[in-house]
Parts: sequence; C-alpha cells; structure tokens
Amino acid sequence: MSSEVAVALLDAEVRVCRRDERLGADGIRIWRRGTDVYVAFKEDRDGQPGVFRLRCRDYDAQPPSVAMLDPESMGELPLGGWTPGVPHSVHPITHLPFVCLQGVAEYHIHPSHLSDSWDRYRNRIRIRESAIQLLKKAGALP
Repeated sequence: MSSEVAVALLDAEVRVCRRDERLGADGIRIWRRGTDVYVAFKEDRDGQPGVFRLRCRDYDAQPPSVAMLDPESMGELPLGGWTPGVPHSVHPITHLPFVCLQGVAEYHIHPSHLSDSWDRYRNRIRIRESAIQLLKKAGALP
C-alpha cells in the first residue's frame, strides 16, 4: 500500500475516533503522525496521564502494534511504567511489554493465539474499537 493511501486510511480512522463521544471526552486526544496513531488520556485509574501509540505501518493488512509512552518524553515505557492492569507481561517474541487484546499485533503473534487470525477481526475491530478497549483497560473510560 502506498504511503499516501495508508495516511488517508489512518486519517479516516482518526476522524471516526473523534466523532465517537467516548473518545471525544475531555482529557482524551487522538492524532496521527506518519503511520502511528496516538491516544492520550489525562487520567488513568490512578490519576496519572498516559499515551498509547498504535504503530500502523501495515494497517489494515496487519493489526496495529501497541506501546505505552511516557507523556512527556514520548519514549516507550518499560513494563513497570505502564498503567497497572494494562500490560499482560513481556511478550515472548518481541521481548517488550504488551497488551493482550484481539485486534492488536502482539495478541495475534503470541504463540498461544496463532490460530486466532487477524483476518477474523479486521472488519470489526478498527482503530476506534482498539482505542476504546485500551482506554478502558487504563481506567480512562468507564
């Protein structure tokens, strides 16, 4: 897919997110930079801010890869820096912290989920649904 087509697709996905009243709530911000989509929130369940990065290089042929970032430096956080309750553990393939959610790359490449193909979900789990699930796990959405 050309980068122009990928950017247009991701811009459309971000627009859908912004039209969702849950994702348009005060304290939640969603934007695209390159082929990454960012979901920032003002407060998690512990009152702390956070940012998820959905790396969408091959979206939607492949699901987005999710990392949690430091809201100030925008650097990837180690496992202990993620909002409690969000990360599953360190991924056995990537060796990075990961969230175990259908529709997220780390879920679909995990050895215990290899038979659960992204193709089963790609038409119904879009960026909006992933953002909502991530924010719920962080306690930033009810």
